[in-house]
Amino acid sequence: MSVRTIARNDLADASRSKALWAVILIVLLSTAGITTLLAVTSDMAAGEVFSLSFQLAVTMLPIVALVLAKGAITAERESGSLRVLLSLPPSRRDVLVGKLLGRTALMLVATLISGFVTGLVVLTILGGTFGSLAAFIGFLGLMGVAFVAIGVGISAGSSSDSRATAVAVGAYMILVALWNLIQSAIQYGAIELGLMTEGSAPAWMKLVGLFPPNRAARAAYRNTVAGQLFGTDPFASVWLPVLLLLAWIVVPVTIGYLRLRDAQIG
Repeated sequence: MSVRTIARNDLADASRSKALWAVILIVLLSTAGITTLLAVTSDMAAGEVFSLSFQLAVTMLPIVALVLAKGAITAERESGSLRVLLSLPPSRRDVLVGKLLGRTALMLVATLISGFVTGLVVLTILGGTFGSLAAFIGFLGLMGVAFVAIGVGISAGSSSDSRATAVAVGAYMILVALWNLIQSAIQYGAIELGLMTEGSAPAWMKLVGLFPPNRAARAAYRNTVAGQLFGTDPFASVWLPVLLLLAWIVVPVTIGYLRLRDAQIG
């Protein structure tokens, strides 16, 4: 069984999840609904509405990605099908890569649908450019893939689905819900330790603010719309946040694979 076959089968299995499609529908309706409300009731320009919609989407789409990915390996492990699958030619690495590709494909479909509908609302009501829509969908998609990779890595490194769920919830809380608080705590500690002065913004502190995938995606989108692709300041350019997003795709999956490689599959 090849990686392609594993990915195709996983995509088919995951796409049949009613709970997943319910979550996607809720995110789509809420994002498009709030965007429509802003477009109709406010006097903001299309670019401002796009920006606010993007900020809303990067808060909600990670939920879809983590729900989609956190059971990629653990569900098979608990059912016993992973042991059967590993008795066939695919290696543990092949299984992990196949699962990642399958869940990534489904996430990209969900992102394309929600991003296109949301963007179409803005273009229809307020006008705007298709370049903004392309950047809107593109960076949402890249962020979604990053959170899928985080979820698959969590699933590969967890011994049970309940543990994977707990870690995925923790990852969302840390990276999305509580990062402002965490960043403030780091900044306060750095000032108290004399590592920075109040009101200053050293490069490492800017990197802390850019660290989570949703923050990196938002910076990449903002800099693209502003036309700052490859400026001298990496924090005002697109390449640094894109590199961070790519790192979020590679590192969690690698860690998950190392844990899966050494795990006892009962």
